[in-house]
Amino acid sequence: MRNLERRIVYLIMLMAVAVPIVFRVALPPARMMAAEKTYALMNELPSTQNTVTKSEVAFVWIDFGPNTIAENEPQAEVIIEHLFRKRIPVIIATQYQLAEAFLSSIPKGVATRLSKEIPDQKWEYGTDWISIGYQPMGALFLQSLAKSDNISEFLKKDFYGTPFAQLPNFAHIGNVKDVKFVGQFTGLVGTLDNFIQYFQKDGYHPTLVHGCTSITIPEAYIFLDSGQISGLLEGISGAAWYSDLMSKTFPARIPDRSGSTNTALGVSQVMILLLIVAGNVVGLLKRKKVGGRIGA
Repeated sequence: MRNLERRIVYLIMLMAVAVPIVFRVALPPARMMAAEKTYALMNELPSTQNTVTKSEVAFVWIDFGPNTIAENEPQAEVIIEHLFRKRIPVIIATQYQLAEAFLSSIPKGVATRLSKEIPDQKWEYGTDWISIGYQPMGALFLQSLAKSDNISEFLKKDFYGTPFAQLPNFAHIGNVKDVKFVGQFTGLVGTLDNFIQYFQKDGYHPTLVHGCTSITIPEAYIFLDSGQISGLLEGISGAAWYSDLMSKTFPARIPDRSGSTNTALGVSQVMILLLIVAGNVVGLLKRKKVGGRIGA
């Protein structure tokens, strides 16, 4: 009977997690104030769509691997989507070798959804985003990048070996002051510190938004409250609330997976509490039954 009960519990939890994800069930997310602040901050970023010389860029650092993809990937997706909508050229990179596959799949997925939503527009590699791949010794790389007077010459080529001179939206990046936005998403310890300490020049700090896993939210709030980061997405909940704000602004938007993932997490947590209560109730009933037999 113990094995049977255990299997039933596993099946219940499997259904609680799988149903929202498989059938894309998304309940309204809780309001996350830091994510809402980040959304307002992103809205204020000037679009480069109508500028003559597109020298200003954004950096998005995908510093996570398969172990935290459930939380960090939706965060990276919504920020990249917002940057794409503003036509701000994006340079994608990572300090974490296991993240290299995501440097291609995430922006491609976002571009595909946007093209389906707005068929008369396209988002393409080399124009709207490029990848510079894995950068080992992240702290030293960021220090050198921030000190450079010509980022295009410093980076020289993209991940595929294409010279920056052949990528019009990325060919004329000056110093770090041309980097108007930095997004960094990770479940690793220490990678955010590299940006706070080293990615600056002559007192200039680019707008820095951080996406963290749920377990590191308390630590991330310290950086947000101190002003060392400008915005924060708090785990999957922050990504889901940000995504909900995007859908309200763009009614034709194709929803991403953050809502269903957040729903699956919430439902499974409620189910765990219910199972704990049910287990204690059954235990008490069994104890009373045994006690009654002994008394008889």
